[in-house]
Amino acid sequence: MKLALKIAAAAAVLSALAVPALAQNSALSTTTASATIIQPITLTNNTLLAFGTVIKPTTTTTTVTIDPTSGARTFTGGNGVAGGSAASGRATYTVGGEGGQTFSISAPSFDLTSGANTLVVTTTTTAATGTLSGAIGSTGSATFGVGGSIPVATTTVSAAYTGNLAVTVAYN
Repeated sequence: MKLALKIAAAAAVLSALAVPALAQNSALSTTTASATIIQPITLTNNTLLAFGTVIKPTTTTTTVTIDPTSGARTFTGGNGVAGGSAASGRATYTVGGEGGQTFSISAPSFDLTSGANTLVVTTTTTAATGTLSGAIGSTGSATFGVGGSIPVATTTVSAAYTGNLAVTVAYN
């Protein structure tokens, strides 16, 4: 009988060990989320890019350049010169938006045309990027200029040329 009790006790212990363990099948982690909301960026044109009146060269090609910072007009190569009373100068812009934010400036080359005649304007900006004044939570602003250059050849057709300068700013 003692043997039977020992066997029964051993069987009871073994069956207790056979009960499945309760494994962890889920976990929880709490994290913080955030969002920063800022004002939309705006761009206002203040002055237009103007090359003024140019007397075309009689020898080689003259490059007419408008400086993006000062608006000064210069002539290089050939013997083309300024003429007439048409004003020249850089385009200027004001950027508005959330204070303290940085932005990029894009002003790709474009064409001035008169009928079938074309002058390619290679643009330059005072900077490729800028930072709006002020701090987040307030309105900021910044200004920049766009200049450029055009080649005027001895064969350039005399005419009034116009075109559209497309300037884009975007938050970085």
